[in-house]
Amino acid sequence: MLFKYTLLISLLILSFISCSGNDKEKNTKRVEIILKDDIEDDKENIEIKDYNEDNLKKLALSSLKEFYALPYDAEGVRIAYEKFYSTNYKEILRKTRNIKNAEEYVQSDPSLDFEFETKIDKVYDIKLDGKKAYIDVDSSVYDRVEDTTSKARQTFVMSYEDNKWVVL
Repeated sequence: MLFKYTLLISLLILSFISCSGNDKEKNTKRVEIILKDDIEDDKENIEIKDYNEDNLKKLALSSLKEFYALPYDAEGVRIAYEKFYSTNYKEILRKTRNIKNAEEYVQSDPSLDFEFETKIDKVYDIKLDGKKAYIDVDSSVYDRVEDTTSKARQTFVMSYEDNKWVVL
């Protein structure tokens, strides 16, 4: 256990030293270090993966676009719940509407959750902050209830959960 923390501290110190110069920072290869709680036998519990910021941004944006392309029908509602809603949002649905799974969500006829149909017109910026992505865009928003379309500049927040980007 002590070895694990010593190794982690050493890696952090080395990363600070190697990233101290501005010219070096552009050429530094970034990695993500994941400490796992479930240790099988005597295997090392550290996983190191390449950290590709551009790829993470592209995945967050494509996930957001896929979410907004879902139709408002039973299958679209089911997919939204299972694939695109964060654990936090599912907990809110459970507490406020007593919805515990995708089927209950479909049966609840959640028209207010799907009142707006959003199309991303232009992406200005995508910022990563921990496990969150802030996506700044121009969008066209169609209000199904009012039957009107408007343009808006919005920032969408996505969260990285269970190896996928989800809507917060």
